Amino acid sequence: MTRGWRGLLAWSAIALLFALTGLTFVLWGTNGPAYIVDLIAAYCL
Repeated sequence: MTRGWRGLLAWSAIALLFALTGLTFVLWGTNGPAYIVDLIAAYCL
């Protein structure tokens, strides 16, 4: 049971990483790098 749970957690983390990477590239292509920089600044401030 524990092995399956850890595997599911690992696959979920990998899927989330790929989804965020894909979203970043979509936003980069749509609005350019300024949008991503502004988004990061908004979350950090």
